[in-house]
Amino acid sequence: MKLVPFAVIQEAKKFDTEAVEFVFRHFAGFIASKCQRHYTDEYGKERSYVDDDLRYQAEIALFRAIAGFQFREPPDDFMP
Repeated sequence: MKLVPFAVIQEAKKFDTEAVEFVFRHFAGFIASKCQRHYTDEYGKERSYVDDDLRYQAEIALFRAIAGFQFREPPDDFMP
C-alpha cells in the first residue's frame, strides 16, 4: 500500500477539504474490504455487500484519527 504524503497529512490535520478527501479516497478500498458482509441467498449462492453502517463508523474513526494525529520528531538514530 502506498503511503499518504506527509504534506497531505499536514493539510488534512488542518481540515483542508481536498487533503481530507485525498485521505478518505486513499483508504476507501481498505475500508470497503473490511466492511464486507457475507450471506447466502435463497438459491444457495454466497453473496457479499458493503455494510453502509459499518463503513460510516469506519469513516468517522478515520476522521477522528486525522484530527488526533500527532507529529513528532524522529529518533536521533533515524536513517531515512
